[in-house]
Amino acid sequence: MKSNSVLFTKKKSLFKYNGPNDSIDWEVDFDKNITGISRVDDYVFVTKKNNWGISNSTSLIDFNSGKKLWDLKKIFYSIYIIDDTLIFKNSVNKFTAIDINSGLEKFSLKSPFTWSTPKTFLLNGKFYIFSSKTVYHLNIDNGKLTESKLPHKLNAKDLTSAFILDEFQININNFPSSDSGHMIMGDAGGADAGGAGGDAGGAGGDGGAG
Repeated sequence: MKSNSVLFTKKKSLFKYNGPNDSIDWEVDFDKNITGISRVDDYVFVTKKNNWGISNSTSLIDFNSGKKLWDLKKIFYSIYIIDDTLIFKNSVNKFTAIDINSGLEKFSLKSPFTWSTPKTFLLNGKFYIFSSKTVYHLNIDNGKLTESKLPHKLNAKDLTSAFILDEFQININNFPSSDSGHMIMGDAGGADAGGAGGDAGGAGGDGGAG
């Protein structure tokens, strides 16, 4: 996904600079200050803060056209994009799925683990949520959790302290592009270190996705 463009932010606006043409392809204005931006494929997540300096909303922008797809009063952590579904963990530790084109919620469920922080990964089209003792498969169509097992060679107990880079993240992190984004993807066990949010360290808010 080669690109010769760079995303930059001003205080309340985001613009796409076209290097070869030395031109601005598009610019989007917001009513709040931008705290972070991250790009995944053709989607640009823009995190904004309110008048009290708290990041509390995210807009999704089409990278090619600059069209704003939606604006939600949510901050996204540990995200995955699977077909047209965006799966993320929100600020109250719920696993939530929305239609990425409309922003409409498909489901939201509490973490199945009360006393531990689970890890997640995507493999062979299956979305796993697991702790050292229990493994679940999350059905991304209806939000149903089914107790499951990891592939034979994987031991959940050995993986709860491991770093995980799965098939979705490998795909994202290997884009040969200078502006492919800078959020830490997936792995919900990372103390909320990733996600499209400027208040979690995942999407820094000083400049652009260079």
